[in-house]
Amino acid sequence: MLGPTPRAGSRRRPRPLAHLMTVCVALGAALLTPTAAEAAGSTNDDAYRNLGAPDRNEWMWGVASDTRLSDMSIPGTHDTLSIHGGNYVETQENYGDSGQMLRAQYDRGIRAIDIRVRSIGGKFTIHHASYYQKANFDDVLRNTRNFLKANPHETIVMRLKAECLYQGEKGALTDCKNEPDNVTKEQIRSTFDTYVKEYPGLFYDASVKGNRKAGIPVLGDVRGKLVLASFDNAEADGYGIEDFNSRTEDTWNAADPGVKWDYVKKNVNKAMDSPSPRDLFTTYTSASTVPLGFAPYEYAGGRVYSNKPQTGGVNLWLMQHLNDRKAGRVGFVMMDYPGWGLVNAIIDHNADKFVSGGNRMFWTVNKDKTYVNSLYGRCMVRGPEFDDSKTGGLVTQRACQSDAPSSHQWEASQPKSFDPKGHFWIKASNGKCLTVPYNNGNPPGSGTQLFWWDCETRWFSGSQMWNIVPTKIATPTGSMDGFKFINNWTGMCLSMDPATADKSGGKVTQETCPKK
Repeated sequence: MLGPTPRAGSRRRPRPLAHLMTVCVALGAALLTPTAAEAAGSTNDDAYRNLGAPDRNEWMWGVASDTRLSDMSIPGTHDTLSIHGGNYVETQENYGDSGQMLRAQYDRGIRAIDIRVRSIGGKFTIHHASYYQKANFDDVLRNTRNFLKANPHETIVMRLKAECLYQGEKGALTDCKNEPDNVTKEQIRSTFDTYVKEYPGLFYDASVKGNRKAGIPVLGDVRGKLVLASFDNAEADGYGIEDFNSRTEDTWNAADPGVKWDYVKKNVNKAMDSPSPRDLFTTYTSASTVPLGFAPYEYAGGRVYSNKPQTGGVNLWLMQHLNDRKAGRVGFVMMDYPGWGLVNAIIDHNADKFVSGGNRMFWTVNKDKTYVNSLYGRCMVRGPEFDDSKTGGLVTQRACQSDAPSSHQWEASQPKSFDPKGHFWIKASNGKCLTVPYNNGNPPGSGTQLFWWDCETRWFSGSQMWNIVPTKIATPTGSMDGFKFINNWTGMCLSMDPATADKSGGKVTQETCPKK
């Protein structure tokens, strides 16, 4: 029944992963979906000082690549690495020194950062005023590079500020000073340029040229890149992207949390109401009026009275506002002590930019051994026999059932007596194998319906051999694990016939694989 397999090396094939083999042989890979990102926050604990689980490292995956950054809703942190110096200085939940904070925030959905640097000996250290934050600029760039390498569909946007006073400037006693204290703004820019050269390929090049600001890029142009949004307090008008500081709310000394919230709400609403996707809005939810007023944590989470729990501040009010008003982008939101619910509320305002993640050649594999098409949401089924010999029959699709019948169940297993190359049988519950038709020994083309048949154990059984290749499927809040199943004989992918996709008993076919 089966035709000959091409000889080894005649076709370049994806390499199956050892981990994936183990998972598929045992139970089938579990369908993974983001957890907290599927829920809306409701309490102060959801909005404040609780970023939650590291399950939002890929949320930009599903955003259309032609979306301009100014037309997105991007959660960020104010004074991103400020975790030392006491309540009057600290602004973020502490995940560790040496830039560990960044990876923790990135994995939990933060995509915009606010980095404050002190120049010392021709290098940059990270400060909030005079308080060293036990991290250096190399820590920032290294952690960002590692994250983007692991998650190449994401982007990070950085606001950079030279934090310290220049020679002759007057400030508060707590302001930092550069070393040497006569360092110039030109030298600050030169130091930054050196870092750019030391991390080739990390920065979005147009934002760090220094001769002019870059236009606001679309997401597809900056995936896998660190975008310099602005370079403040260094006379660096030629750096960054246009308009990052044009429509900004940053009233850092609002009288109390209620007053600050009024400013925040006004700017966020302007962003949601703006008809132009090129209007870039940046909102800082942070403020501080110490020592006589409110500390950063009190603006974010509310003030404690008589040892009672904090009742809520700007973070809670913003989360509730965004959850109540679903439509419209909100721009960049730079926060102190954000919680997972607030981060999610911002991400959710990208809903109209999410692309459909389904592809008829991508499948998810559930613990109940059902193979579900990601585009149509229907299960692959062992269909009717060719004849009463029950030697073989058609492979079709039907609506999935909560209690999967045996005809809906499949399992990947590796032959042990032949084919040492890491291919898989895809076996039905009756032990028969998913098979491409013989077609007189000629590999059949795209659209050919598949069938189930006795599993072959000969060297030329390539029409029953499948490469299992992990892929990602876009979801509204990130991505989930999926697989492509590529036939070793034809090089085509397991798919469904679009013409019969809405019909029980519709065709399961092979099709030319997508490029990605």
